[in-house]
Amino acid sequence: MTEASSCSSGAAHPLERRSVQVPPRIYFARAIDGEDTVAAQVLASVVASELEQAGLLMVDPIVSGPTQLDTDVDVRLRYHSIVDHDLAVLRRCDAVLMDMSLPNRNYIGCVCEMTYAYLWNIPCVVYLGRSNPNRPWLHYHAVAVFEFRKDAIACLTRRLGPLAPTAREN
Repeated sequence: MTEASSCSSGAAHPLERRSVQVPPRIYFARAIDGEDTVAAQVLASVVASELEQAGLLMVDPIVSGPTQLDTDVDVRLRYHSIVDHDLAVLRRCDAVLMDMSLPNRNYIGCVCEMTYAYLWNIPCVVYLGRSNPNRPWLHYHAVAVFEFRKDAIACLTRRLGPLAPTAREN
């Protein structure tokens, strides 16, 4: 799989200017709507572990979720609440790891998250699995595109660097 651009560290990202020693925060974006809730939670657990092993911290907008609105509230207001919440979470992250590996899936939410990340200079690394990689708009907005998650995580580690062991001890 080709990369949209280099996975090496880029001076433009604010993470490199931080003085606080915390693991880089990685927003995990993936298919949610219409997907099995248990499968989504299992995937998130696996990815959190893989990111932790790489010295990165997974941030899952699904875990915190927006404040529950009354069930009688207009569905549009409920949707606005979800998107506003997720964007607020995204804005506090250092990068995005995006899973677009389900075949024939319409990734509307992920594409919107990627666009906001791009506009906010938050690097987005995507893994596609066996999905079609020949997508100009995807390569334009993502800093790198891979077939496998392990390669995407390695790219994030190279770009952001894991937290140094001495800093973790403090």
